[in-house]
Amino acid sequence: MVMSANKTYTVDNIEFWGQIYQTGKLPWDLGGPAPPLKTFLKSPYKVPPASIAIPGCGTGHDCLLFANHGFQVTGIDFAPLAIQATHQKFIDAGIAGTSGFLLQRNLFDLDEYDGYFDYVLEHAMFNSIEPTRRRSYVHAVYDLLKPGGKLIALWWVLDRPGGPPFGIAKDALFSLFGQFFSFDIVHTPTDSAPGRQGHELFTLMTKK
Repeated sequence: MVMSANKTYTVDNIEFWGQIYQTGKLPWDLGGPAPPLKTFLKSPYKVPPASIAIPGCGTGHDCLLFANHGFQVTGIDFAPLAIQATHQKFIDAGIAGTSGFLLQRNLFDLDEYDGYFDYVLEHAMFNSIEPTRRRSYVHAVYDLLKPGGKLIALWWVLDRPGGPPFGIAKDALFSLFGQFFSFDIVHTPTDSAPGRQGHELFTLMTKK
C-alpha cells in the first residue's frame, strides 16, 4: 500500500506502481532476464518463435530475451515508466516497431486482443495483483491466446502473508488453471536467482 497526499493506493492502481518506479527501487527487478527463462529457451523443450504477450513487462528484460530468440514480443504494462524503460531497450536493440511492441494498458481491459497471441509469458505479474483478481487473471490470459496457445510461466511459489508479492501454493495454482489449461511441463528450477531458490516454479501450459 502506498500513501500520497492523503490518498491510499493499492496494487490495482497505476499510481501505486508509478510511485514505486519513481523511487528507482524495484526489488523484483533482477537487472536482466530470469535465469530459468533463459534455460528454457535453450532447452529441448523450447517452443518455436511466434507472437508472445508479456503482461506486467516491467523494465523489459524478459521482453528483450524473447525478442532476441526470434519472438514477436508485445510488452504490456499500465505503468508509464515501465513502458518507457522497455521502449528504450527496444530502441537500443533496434527492434522497436519490428519485433518489439508495447501496450500501455491494463491486462483486464484488452478485449480487442482476444485470440491474438500464440503465447503469453507470466513472470511476476500474477503475484503482484490482488489475490481476489486471480480468477479474472486466468480468464484474461486465456482470452489473449489463440486456440491451442501456450502459457509460459515462472511463478513465485511463496508461503507468506501480505504482498506484493502475494503468495500462492502449488496446489492452488493447479486448481486455478487446470480447468482452462493442460500442464505440459511442471519443473522446479535449479538456477533461480539468489534469494529465489526453492520459491520458483516453471510451467508450460496449453489452452484447452
